[in-house]
Amino acid sequence: MRTKKNEVILYGINEYKQVIDDIIADLNITNDCFDIKLILTEALTNAFKHGNNGNSKKPIYLRYIYNNNSIEFEIEDCGKGFNCLSIPNELSDEKLLNNCGRGLFIIKCIADKIEFKGNKLVIQKYLNVG
Repeated sequence: MRTKKNEVILYGINEYKQVIDDIIADLNITNDCFDIKLILTEALTNAFKHGNNGNSKKPIYLRYIYNNNSIEFEIEDCGKGFNCLSIPNELSDEKLLNNCGRGLFIIKCIADKIEFKGNKLVIQKYLNVG
């Protein structure tokens, strides 16, 4: 089994697309690239907008651990984090276009596990090995 760990530090989200593409290419996880791109886009955008209040001088730490069957991401921002946050199991039509909560809902739908640890969002995704 091949295990790989890495950390990337972003300031703002101008280069997040390239960072995500580099992770997918480095780990050769093209079967899951849509899910990974969507998960990381939503998580990094949330970290920038809500955790770092849109401040490009504050770092966002993106860590991952890959082991052939799954990948675990940890996104850490400079915010205060959450004590208790509940992600709904479904979004009503009225809330579908709201600016808050949709990204976490999407991540929850795609990921196999999502957990909050202070100002860190931990996401696990089992991969389509084929």
